[in-house]
Amino acid sequence: MKISHRIWYYFLLGIAMLSVASPVSAGSPIASDESKFQQVFLKDLLRELEGRYNVSIAYETGLLENIWVSKNEIDILKNTKNIDQQLERLLKPKEIGYRMARKGFYVLYKNDSKKEAETPKATSSQVTEILKADLTLSYQSKTLGISGTVTDKGGAEGIPGVNILLKGTNIGSVTDASGKYTIEVPNSEGVLVFSFIGYKTQEVPIANRNVVDVVLIEDVQALNEVVVTALGFKEVADRLGSTSSKVNGDAIAKSGETSVINGLAGKAAGVQISRAAGDPGAASFIQIRGQNTLTGNTQPLIVIDGIPVSNTTEGGTSGGVVPQSRLNDINPNDIASMQILKGASAAALWGSRAANGVILITTKRGAEGKMNISFSSTLSLDKINKYHPFQSNYGQGSAGVYNPLGANAWGDKIADRSGGADEVNTSGAYFQAEDGSLYYPIITKNSKEVYNDSNFDKVFRTGLYVDNAISISGGDAKTTYFLSIGDVRQKGIQRGNSSYNRTTARLNVEKNFTEKLKLSTSTAYTKSYSDRIQRGNNLAGAMVGLARNPADFDISDYKGSYYSSPTASPIEGRQRGYRSYLGAVPNPANNNALWALYEQENSTDVDRFINSAELSLKPVSWIDIIARGGIDTYTDQQVNYFPVNDIVGAGQGQYKDQITKETQVNADLLARVTKDISPNITSTYVLGFNINNRKYYNVGVTINDFLVADAPVNFANATTQNRTPVNSRSEVRTTRTYATANFGLYDAVFLNLSGAAESASSFGSLSDKTFYYPSADVAWLFTKLPLFDNISGVDFGKLRASYGVVGVQPLPYRSNTVFSSASFSASPWGDNLVGSQFGEGAYAQSSSLGDQYLKPERKTEYEIGMDLRFFGSRLRTGLTYYNNKVKDVLVPVTLAPSTGFATKYTNAAVLQNKGFEMDMTYDVIKKGALTWSLRGNFTRNRSEVLDLAGTQSLYLEGGIENFMDARAVVGQPIGVFWSSKYALNEDGTRQFDSNGFPIADPVTGVVGNPNPDWIGGFGTSLTYKKFGLDILFETSQGGDYFSGTRGVMYNFGTHGDTGNEVTLTTDLKNYAGATIPAGSTVRGNIEDFGAGPVLLDQSWYTTLGSGFGSLKEQFIEDGSWTRLRQLSLSYRLDSDKFKELTKLQSVDFGVTGRNLLLWTKVVGIDPDTNMSGGPTGRNMDYFNSPGTRSFIFSIKINY
Repeated sequence: MKISHRIWYYFLLGIAMLSVASPVSAGSPIASDESKFQQVFLKDLLRELEGRYNVSIAYETGLLENIWVSKNEIDILKNTKNIDQQLERLLKPKEIGYRMARKGFYVLYKNDSKKEAETPKATSSQVTEILKADLTLSYQSKTLGISGTVTDKGGAEGIPGVNILLKGTNIGSVTDASGKYTIEVPNSEGVLVFSFIGYKTQEVPIANRNVVDVVLIEDVQALNEVVVTALGFKEVADRLGSTSSKVNGDAIAKSGETSVINGLAGKAAGVQISRAAGDPGAASFIQIRGQNTLTGNTQPLIVIDGIPVSNTTEGGTSGGVVPQSRLNDINPNDIASMQILKGASAAALWGSRAANGVILITTKRGAEGKMNISFSSTLSLDKINKYHPFQSNYGQGSAGVYNPLGANAWGDKIADRSGGADEVNTSGAYFQAEDGSLYYPIITKNSKEVYNDSNFDKVFRTGLYVDNAISISGGDAKTTYFLSIGDVRQKGIQRGNSSYNRTTARLNVEKNFTEKLKLSTSTAYTKSYSDRIQRGNNLAGAMVGLARNPADFDISDYKGSYYSSPTASPIEGRQRGYRSYLGAVPNPANNNALWALYEQENSTDVDRFINSAELSLKPVSWIDIIARGGIDTYTDQQVNYFPVNDIVGAGQGQYKDQITKETQVNADLLARVTKDISPNITSTYVLGFNINNRKYYNVGVTINDFLVADAPVNFANATTQNRTPVNSRSEVRTTRTYATANFGLYDAVFLNLSGAAESASSFGSLSDKTFYYPSADVAWLFTKLPLFDNISGVDFGKLRASYGVVGVQPLPYRSNTVFSSASFSASPWGDNLVGSQFGEGAYAQSSSLGDQYLKPERKTEYEIGMDLRFFGSRLRTGLTYYNNKVKDVLVPVTLAPSTGFATKYTNAAVLQNKGFEMDMTYDVIKKGALTWSLRGNFTRNRSEVLDLAGTQSLYLEGGIENFMDARAVVGQPIGVFWSSKYALNEDGTRQFDSNGFPIADPVTGVVGNPNPDWIGGFGTSLTYKKFGLDILFETSQGGDYFSGTRGVMYNFGTHGDTGNEVTLTTDLKNYAGATIPAGSTVRGNIEDFGAGPVLLDQSWYTTLGSGFGSLKEQFIEDGSWTRLRQLSLSYRLDSDKFKELTKLQSVDFGVTGRNLLLWTKVVGIDPDTNMSGGPTGRNMDYFNSPGTRSFIFSIKINY
């Protein structure tokens, strides 16, 4: 059904206007139109207060039965300011006491301090029966009077409202406000049963005692963690049979990362996160329970306050600039919590968008009370944590001979030169740098100077970012608000045009019109600007220019004027590099690193709005009707400018300006019914409808061969033939109907059922119109069994199991055979030949045949697990095993040439993931001002490609063209490395040539597996008075890593390994077959590949031993690593004297180190960097930007 977008825009606009139109005023949480009723049930009013103040109020069954609150009593509440005042005025006249058991949790009890023997007014409750029995017994003879006090574990405070029952009878009593009780029993041989909400029930023998004091132990099930479900509802975690991980916003903000996702690293089981690079604003790879698709979106769905938002990654994969993610637009300081839905059962309501998991982000809200102002400022100093070693012994040239125009550093030994100034020819061509320095043709190289260190320092610096944020929150009984503004200014570790700036603003408002009608709105705006450096498989990049540069070439004075003779006119703006040290040619073969840093522009300018609103109506106490809508829209202008004399555009200049706009509109209408079937059977039902519309639009122009070299950038600075326009758009619309049914049996067994029926415009026209996503989970709290009552140390145990189906939508328009702009490229090193450059526009039919039977990929997952808590809930652990299979995976299937098409995008492949997760926390010490806790998580995932529609392997995005592919191979884990490999004998041993060197297999194949054997995190937190210490270690064990940069540096002779000098003790062969006699001192290394020692010299490193050679497998390394991910120290000032002097609530000081220590066998690069950002290929280094080690200083002031 086609529905106009205007309907949804007007719907959201109307909600926003409704919010503005309603005045903000102090008042009661009860309806302003009080004339419509005269009284309400007390328990209904308390339920309203729970929602308003975000607290839980517990009481024994029957305590509030048939107790009313009159209109006059409601009127009195208008002058109250907080939950405690309202409870005091409501409950005291009813002779009901209350106590805050912990922050946000209140318990009610019958206050018998006036007349201990008075029968309670509430009827038909267990408390009433107990007290009546107590009255009857008080008049009987031959009874034993027992008294005592019931306290909590600390023993300092009595617990009011505790139910005391003589086991096997209806004789009982209740503790008073001080936790004291008296009870009359027939004899001294009975057993007293003490029970109260939030504590474990205890049975205590009387044993001829007149005084029986009891210490109750907290029941963690009753005061359990609250999590957010797929639809945004809060639910007690112990009632769920599926597992999810929750990370508090403070933990994200305290990491000091500017990116939300990077702050999550190491904190949740089943979640793998790796950064694209240490560049400002770089994207990160996120994987939850393995990879679940081959050609679609591999990233999890991101939902903010119930609204799905874009997580698009923009940027290069193997080349270009470092990818950026739209997740970076979110201010970490605005986040209250992040809930990670890992399993299909937990995420099934999101249908075909949930196969990769769902991350639910809840932003901060205001609370009733006085205005709170918080200001924080963070300063981070970033340094390179690891980089490739350079050799400084040999100069530019080849075969031991210096050559100032040579491509390599296999020249002469620098120490053997005469020293002093070089001999130059001053009568011919020369280069004049911008500072006036002159460079002439070198006749004889005399200088012994090496520049590796100074060149390195000219490229890299100490990165810096400053993050300032302020938030204002508060409200009254009618309206609460949260306002924040954040500003990040970051300079990267590379000099020049490497920066990232982000300004964010957020306003969250909640308005209670009546006790039945509530409106929540959220408006967020992000303005970001970044300039990125070219890197990767890209001759224009700074890393290529630095890594290839010989030790004896100074990269300074990279720009100036070239003179072909002393009398010639200058050619200005020429680039000077080691392969063109006089700037004689416009195309320098590869850019000087400083040219790439300072002369190029690779900017992105983003404006983003995320607006959402939720209107909730409660017509009766057990029904909620919710209308929720949101719009996420951003515009991203990307500019790439390569001046004349840059390698891009063959030295003639290139300018690209394009604008991308993405808009996502989402709306839900749902009803929630909470109705108990019986006192022992609870139930909740949800029925809802969702519509989602996503639009993507891209327009731009690229020009080549500038008409005027130094003209201001403009599309007119090129001929028509050298202008290439781009214009593309796509739209996907999805509708989904969903329902849930949740049941609780005897507070011990919980069954949760859900289902979604979904249709989408990207499905094939001849496929089924609707696809279904069912799920079910069950949780059994087995420690509710009586046999656990007497087992000390075991506080809680839950067995859980779940089943669910989720999916991946087809890419848009793949069900049809389309036409696109015609272009042709014969080499990855050059520009495309575009048909539109020759006269009129040109289109060509796609080589991919459309499939009208396209349907979503379907992932079915089974999960079982156990949650346990011990020793007063100090030790908590969770264990989970999962097994999923993804069928109908969308892949391009190869077609016969006779069809006229190369491939067909269709549902054909099958994938599998299975694994084990464990998380643990242990509160080692909780004593007074001292607390110490441990935490850890472990994840092991195994993936496998089960079927590829008849083919054995499939190319995946994210590899390095002509070097290393990422592929799906039947019988192998997803994303294995595929390239040239060692030739093997039938017994699996290597083959060797006659000189003892390995032989390359002429057939490429699998050479490595980047997927880790397991990942984990381990942390500890220690607080003493106002001091805090937090430490987090993270590890990734197993998984291969491709060191492509090292291989290329071998070829150019710049890597540290190639600068060694050895004296031979025996005759050795080199790769060219020459025999080097014993006693010779030569440049190279001695290696035994398995057929005896051989000499590795230039003949090896520039052929088979090169990264350009046909044996890439030799550059596969063990990618394991362990790092000290975070170490934080903090101190808080908040004493009464401090508050009195400063009028501040508190001041927090913090010092944090990120990635301070790294243990890995990988040489030259932090293996946690991922060249391709979000795509399927990863664990590859090919001139990646290096990772960072950060030192972060912060202050937070609360007023």
